[in-house]
Amino acid sequence: MNKLQLTEQLAAKLSITHTEAERFVNTFIAMIYDILRSGDKVNISGFGQFSVSHRAPRIGVNPRNPSQRITIPELNTPKFKAGEAFKEAIKLRQKHWTQI
Repeated sequence: MNKLQLTEQLAAKLSITHTEAERFVNTFIAMIYDILRSGDKVNISGFGQFSVSHRAPRIGVNPRNPSQRITIPELNTPKFKAGEAFKEAIKLRQKHWTQI
């Protein structure tokens, strides 16, 4: 499912226009970006937690020249940890697939 399909389903389920649903999705995503940039976490109970993981600088190997060492700079990366209810919902679905 892509963003367009998500907004179409959201609009249908909430009986709102596609434009309103798209605005909601875009606003939700922008809020998560802003919160993570500020250093906070986003915890949606039953769904999961969005956070930022910091990677320290390190020494790596140049893939084009394996004898050459390169410095890989520090990096902040987004991270998502699924909540227990979300994990259970997926497990139940997987069990259903194996029973068919």
